[in-house]
Amino acid sequence: MELLPDQHTLQHVLQTVSNNPFRLRLGDWLVVFVLASIGVFYAGDGKLWGKPDPNKYLWYQAPQKTGDLKARPKPTRDIGKRLAETGNDIAVFWGSQSGVSEAFAERLSREWQSRFALKTLVADLQDYDPEHLAMFPKDKLAVFLVSTYGEGDPPDNATQFCLGLEKMKKNETSLEDLRYLAIGMGNRNYQYYNRTITVIDDILSNLGAKRIGSLGRADESQGTTEEDFMDWKEQVLKPLGQTISLDERPIAYQPTIHVLDVCVDEPTIYMGEPSERALQQTTERVAYNDRNPFAAPIATSKILSSASNRICAHMEFDLSAAPSIRYQTGDHLAIWPLNPENEVARLCRALGLDEDVRKKPIMVESKQGKCDLPSPTTRETLLKYYLEIGALASRDLLILIAQFAPSEEASAALLGLGKNKHAFRNQVASQYLTVGKVLESINSSAGSWSKIPFSLLVESFSRIQPRYYSISSSPIASPRQPTITLAVNSKQLENLDGAKNEERFHGLATNFLLAHDREFRSTSENPISSHESEITDISSGPKYDLAGPRGKLLGGRVYMHIKRSTFKLPIRETVPIVMVAAGTGIAPFRGFVQERARLVELGKPVGKMVLFFGCRDDKTDFLYRDEWKAWKETLGDSFQLVTAFSRQKEQDKVYVQDMLAEDRWRFEVGTLVEDERAAFYICGAASMAREVRSRLVDILAEKRGVSREEADKTVGGKMKKESRYQEDVWG
Repeated sequence: MELLPDQHTLQHVLQTVSNNPFRLRLGDWLVVFVLASIGVFYAGDGKLWGKPDPNKYLWYQAPQKTGDLKARPKPTRDIGKRLAETGNDIAVFWGSQSGVSEAFAERLSREWQSRFALKTLVADLQDYDPEHLAMFPKDKLAVFLVSTYGEGDPPDNATQFCLGLEKMKKNETSLEDLRYLAIGMGNRNYQYYNRTITVIDDILSNLGAKRIGSLGRADESQGTTEEDFMDWKEQVLKPLGQTISLDERPIAYQPTIHVLDVCVDEPTIYMGEPSERALQQTTERVAYNDRNPFAAPIATSKILSSASNRICAHMEFDLSAAPSIRYQTGDHLAIWPLNPENEVARLCRALGLDEDVRKKPIMVESKQGKCDLPSPTTRETLLKYYLEIGALASRDLLILIAQFAPSEEASAALLGLGKNKHAFRNQVASQYLTVGKVLESINSSAGSWSKIPFSLLVESFSRIQPRYYSISSSPIASPRQPTITLAVNSKQLENLDGAKNEERFHGLATNFLLAHDREFRSTSENPISSHESEITDISSGPKYDLAGPRGKLLGGRVYMHIKRSTFKLPIRETVPIVMVAAGTGIAPFRGFVQERARLVELGKPVGKMVLFFGCRDDKTDFLYRDEWKAWKETLGDSFQLVTAFSRQKEQDKVYVQDMLAEDRWRFEVGTLVEDERAAFYICGAASMAREVRSRLVDILAEKRGVSREEADKTVGGKMKKESRYQEDVWG
């Protein structure tokens, strides 16, 4: 059966229409309708009934011509084969959300190469399939350095690997030939401290793999991640030496990358652009993500509260020029910061880099075939946009740099800090000294630290990672202007004698955004007050190059992308919810309440909402006070705000977990969660979340008449599985 008209039929229809359109038969009119619809579809690009396809340009993009070249083979996902291809003996796996475990993996690999001449391969867990561990060569070793993220979850790049291990556990796959070492990075304030590495270790050992040395667990809650890692890697040397031959030699720097001066055309040089598309400034409609962030203009910025050591701000970003970007209530907005000007200048001075050397084009090439830094670029650009030079200096790096010191005295000073953990803690960690500050503090009559290979710093510094903020708006109410709520970090440092230090520790991304706030409001109708200027001490804060690479961020723009989250409202709007937050943990719940208030305005029913909010007092940091009042008028009995003030004058300290213990709210929460199947959410500091969870367990144990152990299993098991218990916590 023919569904389309042939050429003769089309000619007949067109001739009839031109002569006398009223003589058309029903079938002829049908043909005309089809042809007209096709024309409208083609000309309108779909805009008449929906959003345009942001990837439509791909239909008209010519594929790259390859001539007679064969397609490159995909890299193997078998780690055993990869080790054989590269001639290495040890796979150093990493799983990381913020880059910490990745940096440790790189450091461990470099140290074992230079200290013991071991052949190591740093391996991203997402690049390999765990089932191949069953065929892991007997004469090889594996090392796992894996962080735990969120509610005991593996980091994004380790998720599929961990799921594969669970499948192997179910199938009872033998791993008797695998020998491994393992350490996890976590935070004891969280409910599931270092859960990911614990699960990995349990599965591997239960399947017959043999762990070498103890299972390491680094703890960020006490700021000892660096020390815990250093202690673990020294402790495993003895059992490692009983497994393989360790021929120790003096540590000498062996570069794994080349930094080469080149002559290239200026437009091809990366000057801070986060992606190739940003460098080329393509006008094609593209997808924006973590590999290609969008330069979003700041639409609104205002200070919500300010005190001597804490500022809370509200920012809105305009996505009008990026129709492909969509967000959902509860998602995260990722901000890509850059290093402050004073820190870049400090390190350049310490290294003896003059203006010409800083700005000279360079290529960064990896000896292992993979380099995650853009090239060509410049030394100054790397220090400003791509490398985390503002991080605390590590002991390993100080020891490594010592061999390039300008004098014996300077070398001895660095070794004293690097090898003595007490000296390091008292003189470096307590002052949060960066590499630039350490080098600057060691005075030497011999001159600058110009002997340090720039490649050493490129290898040693972590890459600047985006910082994630809970979106505090709903796309139903604000589809093209997502908002965030942030606390600006600035900490007064103390000397060893307890006296106040002139230096302050400034959080990188929050102070970057604060600088944008100052710039935005200096030209807006909401200027900075003299009182606010005095409190926030603007003159002593870090300064940033807000214009960005080649001025591409002029006009108050920042590079950003959206990160999906599982911290979501129930699918049905009528499901009750209980929300608990402290400080800027209120952010996602502002979006939750805003969304349901908008639904009520549209005539839709919504479920009961109870929000427990903790802050210092009702004068300085009661965030969004006026908005809660307005939404209460809209929502009526469907919304209840319960406040807890920990610094209210003439009142005892009260925290949000204390409010949950009061009779009225204990009964209310118990009824909502147990009888009405409400969803329970927590957002804020991990220590607060742990206390709130404990109160919820008490409430359910009392309501059900069961033990705390059984109630706790319900919260962490059934409720979590049903997405009725969710956390978004940090610190």
